[in-house]
Parts: sequence; C-alpha cells; structure tokens
Amino acid sequence: MLKPSERIDELYREQMKIIQSSETFSFSVDALLLGDFVKLRKRDRNIMDLCSGNGIIPLLLSYRTDKKIDAVEIQERLCDMAKRSVEMNGKTGQISVYNLDIKDIKSKFNHSTYDVITVNPPYFTNNQPVKIGDAERTARHEIHIDLKGIVEACRYLITNKGRLYMVHRAERSAEVFALLHNSGFRVRRARYVYNDPQSKEAMFIVVEAIFNSNAYVDVLKSFYIYDTVGTYSPEMLEVYYGND
Repeated sequence: MLKPSERIDELYREQMKIIQSSETFSFSVDALLLGDFVKLRKRDRNIMDLCSGNGIIPLLLSYRTDKKIDAVEIQERLCDMAKRSVEMNGKTGQISVYNLDIKDIKSKFNHSTYDVITVNPPYFTNNQPVKIGDAERTARHEIHIDLKGIVEACRYLITNKGRLYMVHRAERSAEVFALLHNSGFRVRRARYVYNDPQSKEAMFIVVEAIFNSNAYVDVLKSFYIYDTVGTYSPEMLEVYYGND
C-alpha cells in the first residue's frame, strides 16, 4: 500500500487513515477547517471536491454522508495517493478520484451536476516566490489555474441553489467575495480563522456561497486554532477529535 517516503497518518475524529509523503504536499489545518465547515443535507445528491490533493476532504466528508463524492486533482502522484487512501478506508464505492486539470473539467463532467462543491485552492499568485518543493508549489501557487478560473469551474459544475465551500487566505477575502458575486454566487456564511486570540490579523477565511441566491451573509464568530497558552483551542480539538 505504501511507496518510498510515504507514511500513514490518522484522521482521529473520522477513525480513518490517509497516506501522506514528505516529498509531496500534505494537508494542513485549513483542510480540516474546510471539511468541518461543510453542511451536508439529505437531499444533496452529488458532491465534488476540486484541488483535492491527497483526498483529505472527500475522506472527511465520507464520514458524514453516503452520497457519491468525486474528486479532481492535477498532480498524478497525489491522485495515486488519494486512490490508495480511498481503498484503504473501504470507500472505493463512494469516492472517485480523477487526475484532471480543472481547466478541462467540461471534458469529463456535465453542467449543473453537483449540489455541493468544496475547494481548497492555490493561495498564492505567481509573483509571491516561496522556496518549496515542486509538488507543494503546484498546490499552493496559481501555476495551472487562478482563483477566477476555479470559480468559473464551480459555476459550470454547481446546480441551481447549490452550495460552494471554500477556504482561502484572509488577505484575499475581498477578491474571493468579488469573484463569487460576479459569477452568480452569494456568500451565505463566512468565518475568519485566527492563530490565537492575541493575533491582530486573521489567517484564513472559510465561506459558504450559494449559486443564484439573494441571501445575506452571516459573519460567524471568529475561530481560534490555539488558546492563550499555545495549546489547541476547544474548537480546534473538536475538529480533530470530535465531541467525545
């Protein structure tokens, strides 16, 4: 099941396992926050995860629903890891992983198909140099597609009144709101995520946007990853381990 440099990590709340590697991009706290933010309903039929990486979001959501989940990731190695993680957790009948460039989404998937879309997109523009490996650079930088292109893909895939869930860097939140609004989405819920209560600036924003809606946005209570003494906050512990 494992290849060189790979390891198996635990998803404690979901009682699942995921394959990761020191040589590729590994999921971080933002993915956990996004998965936790998603609301799933009984009437939801199809779920899509874009920029899926090693399949963390589909695995998290499969713990909460038995509905079909598709996942799209451009990096072949991450797709391979995701497929093996899906198999390891007995989810091959529910989760399908596709090695595909989002710009080619119309070649594989039909218009207006998904009631729920999740996406943890590249955060950084190409004029923000960071010394990281090729796999992580592809995951974190807008090399293959930018935020506008991702929102356009979501517009193509989403059903009427469907819900899009996205996590992004807080400093780009104005851009996120504007692009969503210009593409027919209305942000319904938004939460700013801070490192701790002493932080002066937010790190992330997590949003729920509805396609073809006139709803007003609910700005939720701020989320703190750590408490005042540097340990995980009660909210973060619940994301990791649940209520037990």
